[in-house]
Amino acid sequence: MHSRISLAAAVLVAATLPLQAQITFTSLGTAVPNLRVEDVSSDGSAIVAADFNQAYLWTTANPTWTPIPGTNGVFSSYDVANGGAFVCATLPDPANSNFETAARWDASTGTWTFLPGLVTASGTSYSSAYDISANGSVVVGLGWITPQRAHAFRWDASTGQTTDLGAIASISSSRPNAVSADGTVAVGWDEDDITGTWRAARWVGTTESLLGSLDPSDPINGWSECYAVSSNGQFIAGESGTGLSTPSFWPEQHGFRWDAANGLIDIGTTPVDPFGWGTHSTIPTAISDDGRTIVGFAGTAAFGPGAIRPSFIWREGSGLSELQPYVVALGASAAASWTFEYTAGMSVDGRVIVGHGFDSSFQRQVWRIELPPIASTYCTGKTNSLGCVPSINSSGIASASSVLPFNVGATNVLNNRSGLLYFGTAALNAPFQGGFKCVAEPSRRTPVQDSLGNPTGNSCTGAYSLELNALIQGNFDPMLSVGATIHAQYWMRDPASPSTTGLTNGLAFTIFP
Repeated sequence: MHSRISLAAAVLVAATLPLQAQITFTSLGTAVPNLRVEDVSSDGSAIVAADFNQAYLWTTANPTWTPIPGTNGVFSSYDVANGGAFVCATLPDPANSNFETAARWDASTGTWTFLPGLVTASGTSYSSAYDISANGSVVVGLGWITPQRAHAFRWDASTGQTTDLGAIASISSSRPNAVSADGTVAVGWDEDDITGTWRAARWVGTTESLLGSLDPSDPINGWSECYAVSSNGQFIAGESGTGLSTPSFWPEQHGFRWDAANGLIDIGTTPVDPFGWGTHSTIPTAISDDGRTIVGFAGTAAFGPGAIRPSFIWREGSGLSELQPYVVALGASAAASWTFEYTAGMSVDGRVIVGHGFDSSFQRQVWRIELPPIASTYCTGKTNSLGCVPSINSSGIASASSVLPFNVGATNVLNNRSGLLYFGTAALNAPFQGGFKCVAEPSRRTPVQDSLGNPTGNSCTGAYSLELNALIQGNFDPMLSVGATIHAQYWMRDPASPSTTGLTNGLAFTIFP
């Protein structure tokens, strides 16, 4: 006899199991040779890239390199928004003597809109676009006040107006390099009116503030610059002088993360070449919404064919690592034969990273990495004898190197009851003890915990919590290895239940380097 499962039941099972949480490394082909990535949209669905003659758009909905009209023969940087619906760039304006002018392209009309400038031009430059908000409604850039002085500007599609964001000193220049996804916060640099030093700057609306420097000899006005900002403007990534020198006596500059509560945090840099010629830079190109992930590139500004500055990824608690070995360790073995040349950006959730490099045949290609989620829930918790549904949760990142905890816990459980955590490498969604078992065998179980909560009576005030990074880093269990996806579920006592037991839903998490 053949057993069958109904379509409805199959859909239910599929919906309650977690998606396979594996890293993907995808090369986007050589149909257009020698492409260099410029930007990725905030959701990771659209990429803009360019060769020496033309800009192209790639989207997950249309995964081919499509030429962007009006960019043929133009050398510019490009930024993309709203799944490819809008692109900003700096183009010659035929209505203004072909002066280089900030512009926005609308995919729905296929046309470019040249944005109003500030006051004047400098040579053949009228203005320059540097970034675009997530929905494409705000563009930030640089406009000229005099032929020698420029200010940051913000253009808003709702009004069609360009706003001068100014500078701390009226005689100084400023420039934004990035804008938050909602368009309210711009970040970049402001020029010191005495020394000419660039200083990391932040604009909230038209209100500007300086972020300081990592250089202990000049923490207020030392050299620094912002390059990236989180979608709500809470976190900023940039580069700063440190007062350190390389072995060959060039400045050693580090990346930083800034937020209002902690100020500047030094995120370090890649290994310094003792024979490097030139400043050792650390340039972030993107920061995630939660501030826990930063990507970019670092090293000496090298010269000559094949000179590469390593791409990096910084994760809170684990520090800064070179990106290529990081993704190979997670299971992207195809990346091992590549040379990463440049990391252009990242989605706001910190999962999609894009850049370009050379494949094993030394052909330049665009690559797209999708990291597995840090953690996600699945399956269904069992309603307990008091009518509550216990729920599993996590905080932090499971990591073989992080100095921060990764806590897995449960809430809404009966008070003063023993419980424990099961974990394994495969998910399950099978009937078990009046609920659902969410972890397949083989599995491990952790020591018994007490839920605590209210000391008397019966209530759902109990909770469990277990720190797992110590277990991961102790190398006690080969199941807990880098790149593994672990599935976990809490089991607990519930004497008034027919099975005398309770169950949470399931948690899937990936162990990162």
